[in-house]
Amino acid sequence: MKNIKSIIVVLGAAILGLQSCDIDNYDEPNAGIYGTLIDSETGEAIQTEQPDGARIELMDLGYSNPIPLQFWAKADGTFRNVALFNGKYDVRPYEGPFFPVEAETVALKGITKHDFNVTPFLKIKVEDIEYGEPGSADVTISYTIRRSTTPEGMEIGTKTISEARVLCNIYPVVSCYNGCYLENCSSTKVLSRSTDASIEEKVYSDKIKGLESGKKYYVRVAALSSCSYNKSLKRYNYTEVMEITAP
Repeated sequence: MKNIKSIIVVLGAAILGLQSCDIDNYDEPNAGIYGTLIDSETGEAIQTEQPDGARIELMDLGYSNPIPLQFWAKADGTFRNVALFNGKYDVRPYEGPFFPVEAETVALKGITKHDFNVTPFLKIKVEDIEYGEPGSADVTISYTIRRSTTPEGMEIGTKTISEARVLCNIYPVVSCYNGCYLENCSSTKVLSRSTDASIEEKVYSDKIKGLESGKKYYVRVAALSSCSYNKSLKRYNYTEVMEITAP
């Protein structure tokens, strides 16, 4: 019986040793890609969120039937993946708050920089942040919403702007999803019954409620276009995250 147990142990160790050799023989990644999603009209980085903001998809052209490799871009519009291999890839940003773009062929050799020009559905601009009297904790944010020029060859309706949100958080990560905002300090403005033309002419002013005097917060404005969603997907356009201190 002892001999049988010894044989089993030896065989098991041999199998594990073979498996370890197989794993150790894999090549390590030797390439990567990084860059920025850039507004084709303004040259500024696209503001989004992470996750649920925009994906980057790569197709390895070294295979006849490649499996898509996908990863999230960051909230500031930058992206980075350094666990790849040298070679040619078709790369595209998709499922973001911007009009669809074609994939671009990128030759990766080491860590390679490659930016993408995209056209966001909407542009939100903070026009002013007004602070109340000391001790009031009053902060009012004024902003405008504009549609981007529709890319050539694409058509959209005359009514697309459906919602605007002023989001507030005690952390510098601020977004509509993943619990990254304070409900009592944030607000939503339904714009589905207003024409896009009237929305673009207006400066909206929203008071941020529920703040504590002397406390630091992080805020940003988001807007939603009907171009950006279907039954399972909604992608907001955003401003940059701004730091405020309630007076």
